[in-house]
Amino acid sequence: MATEKRSKFDIRHKEALRLCLREYFELFFPDLAKIMRFDTAKFLDKELIALFGEPKGRRKEKDQQRLTDALILIQIDLNGTLEWILIHWEQESKRKGGFEERMFHYFCGIYFKHRKLIFPIAMFTDPAKWRKPITKTFNISLLQYPVNEFTYRLIKLKDYKAKEFEDLAGKNPLAAAYLPLTDYPKRDRPVIKAKAVRGIAKMPTGPKRATLFSLIQESIPLNKSEERKYQKLIQTDPFYEEVKMLQSIEEVGMERGLELGLEQGLEQGQILTLRKIAKNLLQSRKLTQKEIVAVTGLKPGEISKLARTLTS
Repeated sequence: MATEKRSKFDIRHKEALRLCLREYFELFFPDLAKIMRFDTAKFLDKELIALFGEPKGRRKEKDQQRLTDALILIQIDLNGTLEWILIHWEQESKRKGGFEERMFHYFCGIYFKHRKLIFPIAMFTDPAKWRKPITKTFNISLLQYPVNEFTYRLIKLKDYKAKEFEDLAGKNPLAAAYLPLTDYPKRDRPVIKAKAVRGIAKMPTGPKRATLFSLIQESIPLNKSEERKYQKLIQTDPFYEEVKMLQSIEEVGMERGLELGLEQGLEQGQILTLRKIAKNLLQSRKLTQKEIVAVTGLKPGEISKLARTLTS
């Protein structure tokens, strides 16, 4: 069960990167974000899986790892010239020995196949505070003769203070989604979750917000005592009014249902999904008709009509 939960957590990070690639680079590499052509991005994950076979007996674990890594082909403006580069992204939920050599191994395989500039990134989402950082370089030498020096970008979310991401959350919803994985006192877990959800609450409904909401839920599971504090906070503090609305929406399955409806790509399917969601919200009595109009985008008359069918 723990492995299943960890896999879901890791996959949510991959989905968040896919849907929020621009926001990711604006958060961690703002200088590169200014010159990247995000509309050209192509995820070459199948190539990454095919490129690195694993020994028998470890296949299941490593196949899952490959599913949660990413290889992205994207154009970048280098001094006025558009160039294709590759981004190799690794998400790790625990510290591992020899990691820098593994990154070098991947780099060599990807470069041998594609012969393009590669920008390697490893993001660690584990909750531990490392006493000794992982090495960001892998060196090979023969006595005093250097042969190779490989470097990758290492992002350790727990090294960031929560305040840093709080300040960015208003402009970057991914900063809000990552907030529960930053550094803050344990006693602040309920308020950190509330702040994280508030940071994505104003996003348009759909797969992007649904994925970030799910990532927050997976990142900061509250115990019973913490959950009571969280609910009291969002129910009584006007600052978290949007969190209260989003929580109500999630409880009746709006985010999951809307994500499915939008993925179908059919306008009629989306409308039917929204009507079903609105009906569930009316039955739950957690939001007013005006609030339901705001979160579903349906017309007030249609919500009133649905309300009448429930009382007739």
